Amino acid sequence: MSKIIFPRPFAIAIDDLGWINGNDDGEEGYGPYRTGLPRQMTMDDYRAVKDLAQRVGVRLQALFILGEMDRENFLGAYPTTTHMRANWDNQNNISDLQEEMMEYAKQEAAYIEFGLHGVGHEYWPEDGKRRRAEWYNTEDDHPWPEEEIINHVECFIRIMKQYGISQENGHSFPESFVPCAYSYYWNPKGKYSLGAVLGRYGVKFANTDFTQIPECDPPLEIGGGFDHKVHVMNRYNYGNLWSAPGKLPETPLEEQPTDYIETHWPNLLFNENENQEEVTAKWVKYYQAVQQSTDRYCAKNTAQMHSQWLYNRHTVVNEVSPGRVEIDNTKMPNEVYRGYFPSNMVLKIALKKGEHVQKATIDGETIPAYFEDQGFAFLYLPQLIQKKYKMDYELGSEMLSETIWHTDTSGILNLNHSEKSTKIDVCLYGTQQLNLMTTKEPERIESNNPGIKIKKWAFENGMLTIVATAHDIQGEIGSIKVEY
Repeated sequence: MSKIIFPRPFAIAIDDLGWINGNDDGEEGYGPYRTGLPRQMTMDDYRAVKDLAQRVGVRLQALFILGEMDRENFLGAYPTTTHMRANWDNQNNISDLQEEMMEYAKQEAAYIEFGLHGVGHEYWPEDGKRRRAEWYNTEDDHPWPEEEIINHVECFIRIMKQYGISQENGHSFPESFVPCAYSYYWNPKGKYSLGAVLGRYGVKFANTDFTQIPECDPPLEIGGGFDHKVHVMNRYNYGNLWSAPGKLPETPLEEQPTDYIETHWPNLLFNENENQEEVTAKWVKYYQAVQQSTDRYCAKNTAQMHSQWLYNRHTVVNEVSPGRVEIDNTKMPNEVYRGYFPSNMVLKIALKKGEHVQKATIDGETIPAYFEDQGFAFLYLPQLIQKKYKMDYELGSEMLSETIWHTDTSGILNLNHSEKSTKIDVCLYGTQQLNLMTTKEPERIESNNPGIKIKKWAFENGMLTIVATAHDIQGEIGSIKVEY
């Protein structure tokens, strides 16, 4: 009987961070809907997102609207971006709070992924007229002019720069994107599409509800695909209304056809009946239920989320005999292999009390990372190329050694261990503590990427803890070498 489980990934995408005001000016007029909360947004609202991410051990995809972060008051020169058009005036929102919020997003990049959502969320083609939504006209079923889409992206970049998030300062453009109100122009065979434009800026991943754009013929039955350089996945709303504070999905996990769950910032925040701790505790329990399920797992980060979806679709995993697993990745499409994509493949095994995976190798090399949670072992394999692999594992009372205990949110891309050193290939986000289970006390630890700084390390009882910081808000890829 096969013990290996090849799970579907799970993640939420959180829309609408970045608003200063929560008030809905869209339902009764032609302004933005914002978060729909009748109050100003606060630092505690950002801390709630980080707290949830840290407690469940994932990097949450947070999609930002930056219009009200404009401190230079320049958006009036780009009238389709706001409801005030040429009369844009953001003076009432300019305060130290903006800088505190954006600095928090930079400092907490280990748990909050700074993603692209939009500038003003809607599109204002003329005075007193609003169309849904910013990136594609879903009301009239046609794309906005490409030059206008580029203008909106450039406005987003200019506001990022006001807070030091710029290429000049060593920061990349967001890798993840969610279109406002499902306004995605899917056109992978055409010269102009949303993926074609955003891919040029560095966007790699997107998710949206494909049922909202049937005229674009998205891959609804498959649930995802490439729009030029951008991998786009389908997502649904499962009963958690966009403006409902503290609202979790209603559709049971086992009945959810999409791996992404649509959420909005208020869904994670307190309401009149529950304080913030009570709402966060509900979400923690929800994530634990995912880990407890037999066919899902919580993706550590967006790259891993999309990678697992691709592996699920294109890779065959077969336990041919107890402890011997054959993995055929020869059918993975060529277009997947751009840069450092894909990330890990993740497998899981149900454990009995006191049981662990005490050995796990792929083609003779120890797997890069391992973790136990909610009665399961989670095995993180390295980046797989287009070939066949053999994985061997063994259950017992001992614990794996010479591998990462994966409580962090980084991508542990590979690990090579020898008598004199261990090399950890990592995509590091923010400031993280990496935990290497090893029998040897190191003499020196160094990074080959100046963007990854080793802050401190300690060795005790077979566990080496390394605290490291990535400079780029979108993460830094490099190797950390441990010498014995």
